[in-house]
Parts: sequence; C-alpha cells; structure tokens
Amino acid sequence: MLHNIDRASNSQVYPIGLRYALGGKVYHYTEAGGTLSPNMGAKKKDPQEVSQENIGANAAAGVKSIVLTLDNTDGPSYNGLLPANYLRNGFVVVFAALGTFVRQIVRNTAVTQNLGTATFTVELDAPTPVAITVADVAEAIASPYARVVAAPDTKLATGFCPVVGIPTVAAISGQFLWLQTWGPCWLSPHANVGVADSDAAVFFPGDGSFGQGKEPTPGGVDYGDVAQPAGYVLAHDKGGGQGAPFVMLMLDP
Repeated sequence: MLHNIDRASNSQVYPIGLRYALGGKVYHYTEAGGTLSPNMGAKKKDPQEVSQENIGANAAAGVKSIVLTLDNTDGPSYNGLLPANYLRNGFVVVFAALGTFVRQIVRNTAVTQNLGTATFTVELDAPTPVAITVADVAEAIASPYARVVAAPDTKLATGFCPVVGIPTVAAISGQFLWLQTWGPCWLSPHANVGVADSDAAVFFPGDGSFGQGKEPTPGGVDYGDVAQPAGYVLAHDKGGGQGAPFVMLMLDP
C-alpha cells in the first residue's frame, strides 16, 4: 500500500471512504479535521451538509444526474459554499411527489458563490426511479469519513455527532489516515465496561470513549438508552472482571 495504517499522511493518497480489510479488521480512509488520538473514537465533524431545499431543476425518471439547491448556511464551512466532489460517497434523499428515494453521490460540482440559494449538480450511483420537479425537495450528506474530529471539535454538541471509527495513529488537522470500523480493538474504557456478568454491550457515550451498557451518567440517564452502539466485550479478565478490555468493534463491516 502507498499509505498504510501505521502512519498519517500530509497528502491524500486514496479516495475518502475507501474500504480496506486486513485480517479480521476493516478500515476506512479519512481526513482529520482536528487533532486525533488512537485512544478515543473519531466523530463526524459536521451536521448534515445540505439541508432540505427544493430541487434545482426538473429531471426525468431514469437519469443519473440531478440538480440540488444549497442555502447560504449549508456546506462544510456553513457559508453556502461547496468544494467540488466534497459530497463524493455521501448520500442524497429525494422526497418526490411520485416517490421517495435515496442514492449515493458519485461526484458533485462546486458552489463558489452563494447570495442566498445556489444550485449544483450531483451524479448518482444509480438512475432516478421517478421524475422529479422543482416542487420536490431533497437533502444530502457527505461521506461520514469526509472530515473527522475528536469529540470537543464537533460542530454541534458532541452527542449529536456519531463516532465513525477509531484512528489507527495520532493525526492533526489536514492529515489523512485510516479509521478502524470493524474487528477487535481497544479504546479508553469507562470503569464498568466488561465488569458485570452477562453485560457485554459497549456504547459510545458521547466523548468518544467506550461506555458500559447500563452505566448511568451523573444525571441518572442510562447510556444504553441514548448512546451509539459500539460492539461487545470480546474477552474478560480471568477473575471475571474487566480485562483490557478487548472489544469487537461493530460500526461498518
């Protein structure tokens, strides 16, 4: 490989989101939007990049290119601008009068000026199943691996932003690296992870660490009720309590 999992790179070598399987683990290629550490999960930095807006142009059924609309607070910098192909490997949902559908985005044109709302074109991975009109609406997101950060650097409150993987190495903003998304791993755990009998569920409680399934917050809310599922404890200590703990990460196979 030109860019292996053992280092961060100052230049992009592979497409964002590229999947790489090694042994029993799976990794995805990403860009750091802030300082990352391999002992804490990396989160999707941005909220939805394209909010609900009217379709930008009528399109027939069976086409693979449609026009979307971007308002002046959308985009990865929240200023109404959009780099070319930033939405690559992201997704668009179209709420059409003739039927709703979801497609993956292959590429997008740039928005370099936006005085209120601007239009741009996206190429889809499959044809549209129905005709769409400017009376219909759509919303879109970039790949979850487009830009990732540690919990304190998310745009919204950290609980709104999911963990998308575990960095394989430390990295700083602008560097490219691999995130582990599946398989045996270790991450900074809370004290009760893997301690109780028959309680192997592991969650991401918000800060990017591993939390135990029924561990209460100071406010008395169970992480198991509100947190993002992460996987399960793979091995306990020989005495029956917490080992490392090794966890089977189950984000994206």
